[in-house]
This record gives sequence, C-alpha cells and structure tokens, in this order.
Amino acid sequence: MRATPAIAPAIAPAIALLVPTALALAGCSVPWEELRAVSTVTAAFTARTQAADTAAACELLAPGTREELAHDPGPTWAAALSDADLPNAGDVRSTDVYGRQARVEFDRDTYFLTSFADGWKVNAAGCTPRIRQPYRCLVKGS
Repeated sequence: MRATPAIAPAIAPAIALLVPTALALAGCSVPWEELRAVSTVTAAFTARTQAADTAAACELLAPGTREELAHDPGPTWAAALSDADLPNAGDVRSTDVYGRQARVEFDRDTYFLTSFADGWKVNAAGCTPRIRQPYRCLVKGS
C-alpha cells in the first residue's frame, strides 16, 4: 500500500472548490457556431464597406440601425452609410459574445452586433471607446 502525502488533505478542499467553478465556466462558454457566425458577419460587413458596396453592407445592419440611417440626410440607407465614412477596421483583436449581443474589437474600430431570428446583424459600427461614457459610434441603431 502506498502512503498518501501529508499535503493531500490540505489540497482536497481547494480542488473541491475549483472543480465546480471550472464546470460552471465551461458551461458559460460561447458555442463555436456563435463565434463563427459573428465573425462571418463582421468580415462580410467590413469587406463590403471597404469595397464601397454600401447597399450590400446595409443588408447586414440591424433593423433599428437601418431605421436610424433612414433619418440621416440622403436618399437611401446606402448613401447614409457611405456618408458615415467608416474607418478601415484593420485586424480583429477580440470577439466577445454575451447571449444575443456581441462586440468585435478591431485595430481601428469596434462593432456591436445583435442576434435576430435570421442571424447576427451589425447594430453599431465606427465605434470608439470613451472614458466612463458609452462608445461613440458613427453608425448606430436605436
């Protein structure tokens, strides 16, 4: 029979606390499919805006964001999106998904997305953080 080291009884309570925490965190993780869906929409939106295909980019906007663009001067959503002059976002630095909401941080931009029945849509773009205030966004929904 092998002797158990004396330290084992001291570690057992710590392990008992860590295992449920680890399991809870694993249960809160975001499914790969959600991250992939958010990444696909943000990549498509970025590509379309950089290619000046704002009509196609508007298809990826949340309904409230399109509605806000409709109130901006200009004949169409696409014209208003073009007038917003979104920056070249750069490379993705991080993607966070919280239930039906997501934030994608790029080198020079931040997008906020919302999940709808027909998929993820860009709710805000051209967003820059401000100290102790909400982000300032060039394109945003209500």
